[in-house]
Amino acid sequence: MLFDINQTDFPSKKHKAVWFCGVLVMPEELSLSVKVMGLMDADLYESCRQMRLFMLHTLSDIYENAERYEFEPWQLFSFWLNLANNELAQGQRAHDRLDVTASMRSKTMAANAKGLYADVLAHTGIEFCASDGKVEAISKLYPKMFDAMKAMQKYVRDKKERASLENSFQICDFRKICPGYKYDKLEKRQYMREIEDRIPLIVGADVKEIALGFALYLREKKINLKWTGIQNGYSETGQTHFNQGLCHIELKNDYWDDDTKSWRVCVPLPNIVKYGETIIKEGFHSFVWEHIYICNKTAADACNGGEKSIYACHRGIDINVLGKEIVYACRLRNGRHVSVYVYDPDETVILRIKRLLELEQNHKQKAPAAPHS
Repeated sequence: MLFDINQTDFPSKKHKAVWFCGVLVMPEELSLSVKVMGLMDADLYESCRQMRLFMLHTLSDIYENAERYEFEPWQLFSFWLNLANNELAQGQRAHDRLDVTASMRSKTMAANAKGLYADVLAHTGIEFCASDGKVEAISKLYPKMFDAMKAMQKYVRDKKERASLENSFQICDFRKICPGYKYDKLEKRQYMREIEDRIPLIVGADVKEIALGFALYLREKKINLKWTGIQNGYSETGQTHFNQGLCHIELKNDYWDDDTKSWRVCVPLPNIVKYGETIIKEGFHSFVWEHIYICNKTAADACNGGEKSIYACHRGIDINVLGKEIVYACRLRNGRHVSVYVYDPDETVILRIKRLLELEQNHKQKAPAAPHS
């Protein structure tokens, strides 16, 4: 039921997506460490252990039947997330089952489970039992997992974590519900959250070393990228907004239309007017022109909801960059200044990106010194 983090060959794109969910599940030695065991109630600890096994068992079954199942693994986990939330809303229930009849929504979910998810639930020991006008979910293989599910969902709900592929519930980070738990220095680096952890799992083998080398270069330059939480993005601020900080990296995700690309680098250049002559003198001004994000969408297919949305960006604008008029420069991607976007850069392109970062760092606007009192 364990997934090999070093696996590189997959029967299909869907198999790789399931595998990726599997390798994100927190290792037992971290999520259920000796430290956690010493702080957590024995019954809850066992419940957490069983929940983790159930999640891995579920993913393994989806992987083995990926071509037959018509849903993604995160959809089934969201199903359990919602059932646990429904149980919390009903107050204290039995430890070994989940009530699924509190609302029409949950009844619909229960019916759906018997259809769309029926096979995988049967394979993982889940049964739906009706009694006294209620329908309850019971786990035959992992009977104690529900306390952990409810506790994890309560954390996710209270902290308003996204109900997506990588929240605490779905990666089984039981440290979050461990009473009195504090991360020590060795645990500051969260598992699978650093860009060096993600690159080998996502980018193509042909560009992996280049991407890892660039990530190392950024650290050496004190450009520390933080995971944005979604879309495999990394920025200095940890925000998904582009044009913030010196560099933004995004690894391939489901939103990309082109399966041939693995990663992209964005370098905002707010101070380009200060070193524009240097770029021209060194002869890579055409590189900047060629990699400005262009958008010539019409109002009907504009970003952020199309022409009827008040947030829509209907098309790009014309701007002058290093003496050349750039037509339809994307307003959302380039913002108030120029940004360079490059997909799957090779070694030559990486050198140019490094040079732009160096120039931008050297000319970055510094805050004025505070006056002496």
